[in-house]
Amino acid sequence: MKATEQNTNKESSFIQKLIYFFPLQLFFVHIKKNQQLLLFWALLFLIIFKQVGTKYGLPLLFLAPEYIGGLSFSSYFILGFAIGGFAMAFNISSYIMNGFRFPFLATLSKPFLKYCLNNALIPFIFIISYLFQAYEFLSDYEDFTLNEIIHRLAGFVGGYFIFVFLTMVYFMATNKDLEKLFGKELAKVMSSDTKKGEPAKDLLSRSKAEWYKEQALQSKIWRVDYYFGQFFRLRKTRPYDHYKQHMLTQVFRQNHINASRFEIAIIISIIILGLFRENEIFIIPAASTITLLFTMLLMITSALRSWLHGWTWVVIAAVLLGINLLTQYTNFYYESRAYGLSYAEKAKYPQNAILTDSIINADINEHLKMLNNWELKNKNHPVKKPKAVFVAASGGGSRAVLWSFVALQHLDSLTNGELFKHSVLFTGSSGGMIGSAFFRELKLSAKSDSLSPYAAKYQEAMSKDILNPVIFTLAVNDMLVRTQRFNYQGGSYWKDRAYIFEKTLNNYTEGLMDKKLLDYKAAEQNADIPLMILSPSIVNDSRRLLISNLPLSFMAKQQINTNALSENVDFQQLFNQHNPLQIRFLSALRMSASFPYILTTVNLPTDPMIEVFDAGLRDNYGIKTITKYIFNLRQWLERNTSGIVILQIRDGLKTERKYKKTEKRSMLKNLLSPFGSLYGNWFEVQDYNNDELLEYASAWYSGEVEIIDYQLNRGNEEYISLSWHLTSKEKKQILSSINLKANQKAEKQLIEHLNYDQ
Repeated sequence: MKATEQNTNKESSFIQKLIYFFPLQLFFVHIKKNQQLLLFWALLFLIIFKQVGTKYGLPLLFLAPEYIGGLSFSSYFILGFAIGGFAMAFNISSYIMNGFRFPFLATLSKPFLKYCLNNALIPFIFIISYLFQAYEFLSDYEDFTLNEIIHRLAGFVGGYFIFVFLTMVYFMATNKDLEKLFGKELAKVMSSDTKKGEPAKDLLSRSKAEWYKEQALQSKIWRVDYYFGQFFRLRKTRPYDHYKQHMLTQVFRQNHINASRFEIAIIISIIILGLFRENEIFIIPAASTITLLFTMLLMITSALRSWLHGWTWVVIAAVLLGINLLTQYTNFYYESRAYGLSYAEKAKYPQNAILTDSIINADINEHLKMLNNWELKNKNHPVKKPKAVFVAASGGGSRAVLWSFVALQHLDSLTNGELFKHSVLFTGSSGGMIGSAFFRELKLSAKSDSLSPYAAKYQEAMSKDILNPVIFTLAVNDMLVRTQRFNYQGGSYWKDRAYIFEKTLNNYTEGLMDKKLLDYKAAEQNADIPLMILSPSIVNDSRRLLISNLPLSFMAKQQINTNALSENVDFQQLFNQHNPLQIRFLSALRMSASFPYILTTVNLPTDPMIEVFDAGLRDNYGIKTITKYIFNLRQWLERNTSGIVILQIRDGLKTERKYKKTEKRSMLKNLLSPFGSLYGNWFEVQDYNNDELLEYASAWYSGEVEIIDYQLNRGNEEYISLSWHLTSKEKKQILSSINLKANQKAEKQLIEHLNYDQ
């Protein structure tokens, strides 16, 4: 019985020691008191374990942090350095909010260092988790040897510990313990024979207010029996009851002041870093930028919590409400504009009432002239009429940019340039239009320069990272205070992430597309290049803004039922007093590719003001634009062509939709299921609508219409994220999609329709 009791006592003693072990007590206090600190860690864990933002490539930014165009020791070092900063901000915030709960710390030398050692449980688990996830990712998705992977991950670990080391050097140099703060007074306390457990005597020697204050503090103290000392040696806590409360408080207060200075220095550093955001060296990996943002938010919320206590969230809500109200006024409202468009006056919106028959007929004649020029350049056969090709390139971030460019480059080369020559119209959305626009520019430039539009170096340009500079600018500039402006054609604009997007794209494309929309007009009119129609979505009423060099009023007004609402707005007609063709072509591309939150919505000079963003919301595949265009010019196309070929360059496979079996769901899933299913199938819904549109076309178009799908190999097993960033494996997957059997069949169809089999 005694042996059993001894074993039971030992077990009880071990459990008690474990429960009152400082690292575990800190974990408990975070769960109970500091949930906002754990929230940031939870997000980081969910990201690296691919549970958050997988569709948009967020985990890849952390597992493959690109810097100056590659994955290197430096890129992982910078990310490790940023994670180290976040971990230290976590330690500092935790120390400020919780240090007083553990007064034994004030009796130790280097109390903040001891606190960090014992608060390292969560950061340690994260570092180990990250190394495993990054190793697995680099093994599966990048072509690195084991030594190369270890080299890069060593950079991450090195960056992390260097930041931690530098921070600890600062705090050890500035923080003071009891001995340094109260030399002589401490000696008196240590030699005092003051007895414990005499509250009545204490009450007589101090004022009631002081006594009750001290008792309140005592009630907030958390018990700790053991802690990690230097070099992680297990130590038993010292008694601290004999120290005067003001002495313990002074140690923490002095430490808090130094921590606050450190936090301010970090925030100032982020702002200064933003001033150099146009320099490639300062554009750190997007994951590092996100981590910096988390660090800043963590420090701000913890600082407010330490000052305001229970009023923290009330004050935060009030501040956010105040900012929301202020941003409605001109002096505080940041507009993201289309560069080159005149904002001197406001156009009345909408303008459908002024689209008279004479305006519509004049616009149609402009297109007939263009089509006549196209016909003259394609009369290569004495009997057969030429086929008219309409190219629709779907959106999808960088994957769509690269795929649309590679597809056009390959197919045009395969047909000896006849695909481009037979193309009447390029349209689509987002990244698909950027890739198509660059190929069109290369074909145009090749007429006067010695460049080859089929060169492999241009594929590399289309696959480069755009996300890092955009996210970096978002974090260090757009979410704080915009600090710089630039001039373009007499207009002054903010250097926000929209500006950085255009600047980065312009650099990658060697400045070839740094033109006004007008600069392409003559080539389009002469049919030297296909007409291009961009169709960004209008946020205010979900209409589509059609941007082109040739006016499109006939697409902005219903031709059969004139009382029906029109979903299209002609950019030229709406802004006919605002120099619409002077808009920067890169801005027009940006308007069509402004994915929400990643890029800014674009404000336009109308009354009431309208905003536009990604074209994919309304017509991701470009079919609506093509069918509307063919409908209005169907008579000419029926007379002068031997048929129409619609080439769909899709950033994914078009397959028969699989029925998703309804399974037993939780209450939350039941609540979210209707919305989640519709949102998740948004592009599939567009596919259904587009197929229906093409089916109806047979009723009003008597000529031959052939649909050719040229598809990116992107299924459930070969997923490519919707992002402005591509991994090495994703780039290879996109390039290899040309070899799909379905695409090889599509190539043969295209050759047959363009008469290359004769």
